[in-house]
Amino acid sequence: MSERLSEAEIILDKKEISIKDYKRFREIGRSINIDEMLYFANFDEALHLRLPEIAQKEGNWDWLEAEDEE
Repeated sequence: MSERLSEAEIILDKKEISIKDYKRFREIGRSINIDEMLYFANFDEALHLRLPEIAQKEGNWDWLEAEDEE
């Protein structure tokens, strides 16, 4: 597994995830190559499940990036 994918996995494994973690995860997603896409897609799905945690902590969804607003 690449260093970028490992970092994405570490973010997802955190007990508490923050906006900073979310933004870094999105940066990683924009930098991965085609060979890593399948692995990252699984991580991306896991991140979507954790978005409500961030929203609850922040009290809003204003931080959500356009690609996740669907």
